[in-house]
Amino acid sequence: MNIVLAAGVVVGFAVIIERLRLPGHARQVGRHSTTCLRVLRDDSLDDAAKETALQNRARELFGLLGRLVGGSALAMGLPLGGVWLLGRAGVGSFSGTFATLQRIDFLAVTTAVGLLAYVLVQRTRAS
Repeated sequence: MNIVLAAGVVVGFAVIIERLRLPGHARQVGRHSTTCLRVLRDDSLDDAAKETALQNRARELFGLLGRLVGGSALAMGLPLGGVWLLGRAGVGSFSGTFATLQRIDFLAVTTAVGLLAYVLVQRTRAS
């Protein structure tokens, strides 16, 4: 039962991450960082203009940080909270499920299946 619950945690985490669009927010962080570097290197801007542009980007980056941290906490907390509730109800074991999530064989299989799923999704979207 612990393997089933651990798989549910992994799938739940992936689904929530995707539903909250966290990968897209992470890509936005990269784009904002690149823009900040361009602003710093732009010799046509004076220091005041650079500061204003960088402060605006910093606000946006802090907002994205909040979304990423909050979304990650939800993505991990909701599935684990569900396992905890099921454990309290006598279905499975929270500590057993947590131990299963840390096993190297479970991690290896999860990684392989996750990569395969990622490749298949990317090919489907490209079609």
